[in-house]
Amino acid sequence: MQHKYKVGQMVDVRPDIGRSNRLAGLSEILTCMPHDRGPLLYRVRSVAEAYDRVVAEGDLALSDAAAPGNDKAEALFTIAISRR
Repeated sequence: MQHKYKVGQMVDVRPDIGRSNRLAGLSEILTCMPHDRGPLLYRVRSVAEAYDRVVAEGDLALSDAAAPGNDKAEALFTIAISRR
């Protein structure tokens, strides 16, 4: 199986109620973990926490902040390049 998300993408993490204290919210994909069997795993860092977590792909959803064609992100990058 292939990983659905790529390093650097922003995703929404679902809370893990009853099993951990994982917060829901915006996180960045840091690493696609090696996969032999079981669910695909990712190491992510929440914008609200200072440490990393390992999360199954089923607990992630692509965030609007990282949706393809996000004009705000592209515009900021263009401005930074053009001011050099």
